[in-house]
Parts: sequence; C-alpha cells; structure tokens
Amino acid sequence: MKGIDLLTTKTDNMKNIIVCIALLIAFAACEKKSGTLEAPISKKDVNIIVQATDTPNVYRFINAQIGKTAAANWNLGNSSTAKGDTAYGRYPFAGTYLVTLTVFNGVTAVIDSVKVNFTKDNVSLDSVYTCLTGGYDSTAGKTWVIDSARKNADGTPDLPVKIINGSTTTPKDYTGTGLYNSTWTFWLQGNKLVYDNKGFSLCHSTRIAEINSLWGSFTQTTTVGGDPYGPYTPKSNPQTWTMTIRNGIHYLQFQGGAFILFYRGCSDVIEYQVSVINNNEMVLTHAETSPSNRLGWSDKYYLIRKGYSR
Repeated sequence: MKGIDLLTTKTDNMKNIIVCIALLIAFAACEKKSGTLEAPISKKDVNIIVQATDTPNVYRFINAQIGKTAAANWNLGNSSTAKGDTAYGRYPFAGTYLVTLTVFNGVTAVIDSVKVNFTKDNVSLDSVYTCLTGGYDSTAGKTWVIDSARKNADGTPDLPVKIINGSTTTPKDYTGTGLYNSTWTFWLQGNKLVYDNKGFSLCHSTRIAEINSLWGSFTQTTTVGGDPYGPYTPKSNPQTWTMTIRNGIHYLQFQGGAFILFYRGCSDVIEYQVSVINNNEMVLTHAETSPSNRLGWSDKYYLIRKGYSR
C-alpha cells in the first residue's frame, strides 16, 4: 500500500507541475507587449484609425497601437467617452467633431486627435427622437396620452397636470372633462404630428384672440377649473414638430396649432422641455412666456405611450 501511495503522490505532483507550466505559457502568450520605460512607444506612432460603419454617422475609432499600450481613453467629441482600443462614436446631427485618444506609452500620456465631419443628420441615433416617435420603422407613428391613472408610491392618485410657480406646485384635476382623451401621434419621417383633441381644449382667458390669430379656431363654451373650455381645431392638419438641444436639454416645439392640453400663450413658439422620456413615459414642461404676469411659471404634463399600463 505504501508503494501505491508514493506512486500516486508522485503522479499528482507531476500533474500539478504540468498544469502550472501550461498556465505560465498561456499567460506569457496572452500578455500584452506594452510600452515600457526601456522601450517606450514613439509619440508619432500613437494615432487613431478611423473607419466608417454601415450606419450613417456612426464611426469606429481604433488605437493604432492596439494591444501595446495601457488602457486607451477616448473623448468622442459628442459628450461621450469610452475606454478600450476600439470605440464607436454616434453622431445624430451634422457637424464637425473632435475625437481625442489618450494612451500611456510607457513614459507619459500621449494624446492624438482627429476631426470627423458629417453633412447630414441621422436623428434616429438620438434616443430622445426614437423614444418620442418609435423611429423610422414605426410607420404608424407613436401615440402618447395623458397619464390619467398616475399614482404615488402609496397608491394614491398623482395628478398628471401640475402648475408650478416658484416653490409652489398646484396639481390640476381634469377628470371627467374629456381632456384626458386627447392623443398626440409623432412620426420621425417628415416630423409629422397629429394632435387629436376629440374636439375640445383649454385656453387661457386672455389668449383666445391670440390662439385664433396664430394657431387655429377656438370657441369658449364653458369653463373647466375657471379656464375657458370649448371646441378647438388646429389650423393645419396634420401638424409638425421640431426638436432643438440647448445645453444638453431637448426642447420639443410644435407647429401648425398643436399643444399639450392647455394653450397658455407663447411669445414666439409653442415649446416644451423634455424633462423625462423613455419608451413608455414622458414628462413635458412648458415654461410660460405669456402673459407677462406668468413669467417664471411652468406647466408640467405627464404622458404615457397609448396602450401602456404598469
């Protein structure tokens, strides 16, 4: 038995040695040949390889010293950063962008930059546009409705329309008025918009002449919560929308007479800040610009994709 035990031990030891040697060989084969103090990579050899992809306005950027430097860091020039020898840049809007690569060559940080230029937009790359419309493939557009069943965490109703004046927030309840039946359908193709208000909308009492002059036809028949309520028809059918980005914030603008629920008046354009958006939920905030005594006020609207339920 002792002979057998000794033989088993020797065999096991030999297996362990073989495994260790194999691991060392594999590690050595996988180890990157990085720049070192003794043999730094020349600064002139640190550069960016630029490759177009099959998707317009999407480029692939490659560290030309792939596998030979420490972690590559990228500033893609579009408010995005990335790490690794390969990075993908997505550029929804036409323009010139400066892409910067930073690597360690064994001695110091080395920076290389390249400019890429796009002459056409590809707004389908912008997630806000896609969430709003469903993208180019959504031939029926994407329809949004007021989130009239919105609730707080404790299950109590959380009204979907709120008026904000400084630190004061006033929820507005339009249950039973028919206003929650309105729909807004957006298409990415052609920036088409259809505002279907089922015939009725709200208008600020001092803005009736303005809405009839600029945006459509409104007639007051009654009041809801003290505000004029009645038939409203936008001047264009369908309407259109545009989007602008200021300081990284998306602003949705309506043309042709569309608005969200309540026409408050405007100085030049009917505009809503996209405060929150995903595939199913959207919060739009309208900064009131008219009448003058409402400057600093804002209206917040909570919407959901039609058919969505939590």
